[in-house]
Amino acid sequence: MTFRAETVHLTTPQGRRIAYCSYGDPTAAPAIVLHGVPGSRLQGIPLHEAATKAGVHLVFPDRPGYGETDPVPGRGFHRWNADFLTLLEHLGAERVPLVAISGGGGYALAAAQAHPGRVTKLILACAAVPGAPRAAYARRIPVVTWVDRAVRWAPAVARSMLAGTGIFKSTRKANLSAWPEADQLVMNDPEVVAYSALDAAEARRQGMNAAVTDLAAYSRPLPDPLSSVSVPTVFIHGEADGNVPIEIARWAHARIGGSELRALPGAGHLFLITDASPLLRELR
Repeated sequence: MTFRAETVHLTTPQGRRIAYCSYGDPTAAPAIVLHGVPGSRLQGIPLHEAATKAGVHLVFPDRPGYGETDPVPGRGFHRWNADFLTLLEHLGAERVPLVAISGGGGYALAAAQAHPGRVTKLILACAAVPGAPRAAYARRIPVVTWVDRAVRWAPAVARSMLAGTGIFKSTRKANLSAWPEADQLVMNDPEVVAYSALDAAEARRQGMNAAVTDLAAYSRPLPDPLSSVSVPTVFIHGEADGNVPIEIARWAHARIGGSELRALPGAGHLFLITDASPLLRELR
């Protein structure tokens, strides 16, 4: 990746530091994008060129406890709501589209429930949804299921698995064949490998506590039902996703009135890295 993302820091009224990077056209109105688990503000790097051509401005903040954003005590997805409002004020935006990738889903849903007047559209891209039934995970890749169990019953093991340290250093490579073909092609691309290494290093800057907390929270539903989401909502999901199976999106879509589901045939969990057009169309 030749693009070098510039990190911007701001301070909340409570004195916490928030870090974010911008991608695409900086003169366009911003859309806030929440990274996956684990992840960081650098997950927007592969979207920069396409977003620039499309005239779209993507703002990727580090969520609490990731990268260079200070943690917030507690466990609920509502913990990011104050950061959301701080970002809006900093960006000079009254309302924005709010996008969640993978494990960012719980935070985006919580913010949209708490501040519907500040969200023009909620876009969930292969996003996890808190409280989805066990049956919706039936097609999940085994190694991802192991991590999900570990975050609840053996957090120390889960931290090592997520960080790829110790005996888990080669876990991802050893389980590559379990991923759908579309994701294998992405994960074997040398440029993507280099980008992923940057993002992974930034994701674990403060350790894996935030990631373990986030993943454990997905086993419980949000305090408010999904039916309370009142903003326009769009699910974009790869039909071959083995990390967050599309059955989760279908389950949530049925519970959010007026929401739309864009199912992508043959696409995996990482479709945005090679083709951001489904997301960018929604933002234009």
